[in-house]
Amino acid sequence: MTATVLTIVILLVCGAAGGFANVFIGDSGLHLPRTENGVWQPGFIGTVFIGIAAALGSWAMLKGAVILGPSAQAMSLSTGDIANALVVGFGGAKWWKSETEKDVLQKAAAIAATKTPDVNAATAIATNSPMQALAAAMAMK
Repeated sequence: MTATVLTIVILLVCGAAGGFANVFIGDSGLHLPRTENGVWQPGFIGTVFIGIAAALGSWAMLKGAVILGPSAQAMSLSTGDIANALVVGFGGAKWWKSETEKDVLQKAAAIAATKTPDVNAATAIATNSPMQALAAAMAMK
């Protein structure tokens, strides 16, 4: 395995680790991709993939090195590159997860706005996870 391929593999693994760590932040938990209450949830596979893409994109943007062709450069990997891949992988996955949860909460608010006011449902929507808030809005009369 060449140094370039090894460097990229290490970055991918670090980005995946950062994305995977994000799975345990919040309440979405470790699950496979699924559709629940009409909302697609990417699961840990999607979160890991976004962590990989964010880490690799960040590293490529910072390095700007030629990796293919006759003028390809030898690659090096510093501890800063590894730390950046972990942090950016985590941050990219967190951003994507937040965008998904925002969409779910907007859907819950739109559904609740069409229903009869219910104090218990309002409390559930305000204090539970986004998917639980959506379920509470959908259960309103």
